Amino acid sequence: MKRAEKAAVVDELKTALAGAAVAMLADPQGLAMSELTELRKLLRQQGANLRVVKNTLARLATAGTELQDLKPYLVGPTAIIHGKGDPTASAKLLVAFSKTNSTFQIKAGFAEGRVLAGQDAMALADLPPREVLAARLAGIMQSPLRGLVAVLSGPLRSLLMVLDAVRRQKG
Repeated sequence: MKRAEKAAVVDELKTALAGAAVAMLADPQGLAMSELTELRKLLRQQGANLRVVKNTLARLATAGTELQDLKPYLVGPTAIIHGKGDPTASAKLLVAFSKTNSTFQIKAGFAEGRVLAGQDAMALADLPPREVLAARLAGIMQSPLRGLVAVLSGPLRSLLMVLDAVRRQKG
């Protein structure tokens, strides 16, 4: 690969990683090309991409970015998975794939500004999607308000019941 080609690959990778919400490093060693192609297809459906690059080029692409802390994990065969969508969706897909293909290992990950070791990156798969977490948070925030409304409407309801009883007695 010529110097100009390497520079183009580094620039392309740097651009792709800069806009990524999640990045994962995996060891694709031992996977057949058909398995790697199938994984790429599944990741594309989730809004993520898989790219096998040389570690030297990956180090150059991550230098000076918030992904530079991934450098210790850039050893041996490395596949970089990056996407702009929900971080948990890609993690779930990769964990499911690693369960069916024992040679595929997740080395590390990067999500929400933090570098995650292999086990922590795999733990992302256990989290529910962002929409579910937002709905749970909204429910938690709404619960005290519901209680307050119930407490405040209690005396008014009692007064209305007394007035209704008096109306029935007189009417």
